[in-house]
Amino acid sequence: MRKYLLAGVMLLFAVAVYGDEYRDYMNNGEKSYKKNNYAEAADKYHQAEVIKPDDPMASFNTGDGMYKNGDYAKAAEKFTQAAGMTEGEFKSESYYNLGNSLFESQNYQGALEAYKQSLLVDPKNENAKYNYELAKRKLEQQQQQQQQDQNSQQDQKDQQQQQQQKDQQQNQDQKQQQQDKQQQQKQEDQQQPKPQPKKGEMSEQEAKELLEAFKQDEKDVQKELKKFKVKPQSGRDW
Repeated sequence: MRKYLLAGVMLLFAVAVYGDEYRDYMNNGEKSYKKNNYAEAADKYHQAEVIKPDDPMASFNTGDGMYKNGDYAKAAEKFTQAAGMTEGEFKSESYYNLGNSLFESQNYQGALEAYKQSLLVDPKNENAKYNYELAKRKLEQQQQQQQQDQNSQQDQKDQQQQQQQKDQQQNQDQKQQQQDKQQQQKQEDQQQPKPQPKKGEMSEQEAKELLEAFKQDEKDVQKELKKFKVKPQSGRDW
């Protein structure tokens, strides 16, 4: 809910006070506004605001055009300026429209405060009362939704952590099973009896010792042959 009547009333008052250039911008802004050309209206009102920066009416009308054009953040700035430069009912309406701008931006906490300021200035502002209660309910719903989102995010985080722990435990179990299997195989290999030589056969160790003895005997024979200087035989035997 918003009021547009106040902007027109204040425009008529402004025309009677300021010069031609300011009046032209305000009038042209009003014409564009009535044609639903809100961006152009806001621009015209802003030109009047440049000429008279301390005029709350120009700031209010600029904010009104911006609000209707969907630029709620900038509209809120203009209504804040207007509220800071005036008193009485106009101040209440400026806070009221500030609340509307914040409401449309889903800043329900800020909207509540703006409507509250509007009512402090003018307790009879029924629109501000209505929108205050509406913003209050919206804020409660927003907080509930945020809490649900936080809970959902926490649940997802907990599930991810549980899955990670489960995966880690499975990896550890698989690794432990592999180690146990290797250890068991090693023990089985150690416990398996070594093959014994059959009767009349040499053991592996005996065969190794005998081979070493043969090698040593061969070395001794070579030494003895060198003592006698044996002449090598001819290739022919006749």
